[in-house]
Amino acid sequence: MLYRTAKTRLPLSAFVPFILCCLFVLTLSRALLAWWQADLLPEGSLGFIFLTGLRFDIASLCALFALPLLIAVLFSLCGWVPRQLMLLLRAWCAAALAFLVMNEAATPGFMAEYGVRPNHIYVQYLIYPQEVIKTLWGGHKLELLCSLLLIAAALALGWYVSGKCLNRGRQQKGNRITLVLQLIALLVLVPLGIRSSLGHRPLNPSVAAFCDSPLVNTLPLNSSYSAIYALTKLGSVKLDASTIYARVPVEQVLTAARSLSDVNALPARDGCPLLQQIEPAPSFVPVNGKMRNVVIVLEESLGADFVKSLGGLELTPQLERLKVKGWWFERMYAAGHRSIRGIEAVSAGFPPSPLDSIVKLLPRGDSYATLAQIYRGLGYHTSFIYGGESHFDNMRSYFLNNGMEDVIEQKDYQNPSFVASWGVSDEDLFAAAHQSFLRDHEAGQPFFSLVFTSSFHDPFEIPQGKVSLDFAAGEEEARYLAVKYADYALGSFMDQALASPYARDTVFLIIADHESKVRAQGVFPLDKFRIPALIIAPGLPAQSDSRIVSQIDMPPTLLALSGFKGAVPYVGQDLNRATAKERALVQFNQIFGLLDRSGFIALTPGQAAATFRLNAQGQLERAPRSAEDIERAAALENLGPLMYLQGYMSKNCISYE
Repeated sequence: MLYRTAKTRLPLSAFVPFILCCLFVLTLSRALLAWWQADLLPEGSLGFIFLTGLRFDIASLCALFALPLLIAVLFSLCGWVPRQLMLLLRAWCAAALAFLVMNEAATPGFMAEYGVRPNHIYVQYLIYPQEVIKTLWGGHKLELLCSLLLIAAALALGWYVSGKCLNRGRQQKGNRITLVLQLIALLVLVPLGIRSSLGHRPLNPSVAAFCDSPLVNTLPLNSSYSAIYALTKLGSVKLDASTIYARVPVEQVLTAARSLSDVNALPARDGCPLLQQIEPAPSFVPVNGKMRNVVIVLEESLGADFVKSLGGLELTPQLERLKVKGWWFERMYAAGHRSIRGIEAVSAGFPPSPLDSIVKLLPRGDSYATLAQIYRGLGYHTSFIYGGESHFDNMRSYFLNNGMEDVIEQKDYQNPSFVASWGVSDEDLFAAAHQSFLRDHEAGQPFFSLVFTSSFHDPFEIPQGKVSLDFAAGEEEARYLAVKYADYALGSFMDQALASPYARDTVFLIIADHESKVRAQGVFPLDKFRIPALIIAPGLPAQSDSRIVSQIDMPPTLLALSGFKGAVPYVGQDLNRATAKERALVQFNQIFGLLDRSGFIALTPGQAAATFRLNAQGQLERAPRSAEDIERAAALENLGPLMYLQGYMSKNCISYE
């Protein structure tokens, strides 16, 4: 049955009042939450919270109403709007408002319990509604009843308001050309509204992160967005036959973890079964009784392929020059082939695993025991300094929620000398870092900083006239010039830093996040995981280290070199210890690998283990390995998921002496 036999049309403008009503509900909820948590809000942050919140709300509403808007305009173009469709559209609108209200109503209780807006825990609870209802009815009857009343009121209000809006907007006569233009606008603007960006990266929760409070960083979001985003990420923490070689019992995994490194193991505490004692390194001599600053320079994609002394091209003369000033690692291996793998390994000592990186995964329980968290607990100023947009790969949220006080990104640079697709040049980046370190030093403030470069990144845009090649590179010219520029900027910075007053009490680590152009070569591209690493510190003798080591060894090593004394939940080892074991864990897509002096084991889900031995030339050759070796490798593949899922990396596991 039709409303009328004559042509009826429903323009998009009919939905506008109802969508504005939804926007008002989300804004009101955000205002009430901000008022509730007012004592946590940084000064002057309300503008950012509400403007960024508007962006998330628009993206959410575009996604929520995309389908009914499309259906309405298509039927209008046909000239008729069935009664059944009108009822369906009203039901959709009412359900949409109730959905938004339900999640906002659940937010105060969830926030009081977990300190953030609804996340993966909230979504996981909804998978078991019977248990959730029993829990709520058992101890939260008032909250449950109030929420049900609000949801019911939202359904009724949504049904009533949408009926008024849609019936008022329905037209007996309409301009077909206008409807065609509305369809075009809908197909262009709604996807853009959902993506909410014209840049490299779409909208994600990291855009909302602006301070070091996880709770405050979720205020710009709305709870429907945060819950749906968590739902889309739930697959990242599921392990099955398609994602892991074999599931291994917890105790077997912990045994393998304890045998992975030579550490001064400590007795397990509740929730902290992998503790080790860190002692100041033999080379550490306190200056005025103080610990040292720590600066990590994480070089984007600058792998061994570009370092002559590591068997690569002669493209990093500055790094080669610097290596004689410190502790040079000849056989350092990256944990993975993406930046977030390098970040989690270097900043938190987290081993590679079949899960997504912890940079993108929401913490289970408390914040991670990152280096930033440790040093901040000692009164250090902690900072992440980057030339691009820090919300990429959730870096901003990860660092601010896990110990970093400040995140410096592209928008914070005043008049940079060069800006590329991925951000300001490495020279601008290092200039900002140097000034930050000088300010801290002059103020007597110890500091920890992770400086992440980006100039050596496709499309390899660099300032002109800085570097040149000594050979014909063909189609690789832009790539090679970019890596040489990255090396040039690094050399200039280190010369400046080592001549500065803060150099006498600062430990510098220069290390790549991963190798460039990592592609499968045979079972596992192991040679593409070798990266340069150099530590320069006061009193540290120049040396070349040929041991097989891993990125996850850097946090314990840096702690010892900076003079730290205490317990940390790391599975890497302090390489100052002469008895440190030679091994490295690596992950390439779904393939997990264990490298040691005996050889290499590659584990692929659904396949037999691929085993190799190292020949006299240090190359891999197919060779059998014992069942015990394969079982140990399988257990170590389970280590990262176990640490994440059980919260073994919690900051609560840190202790100071």
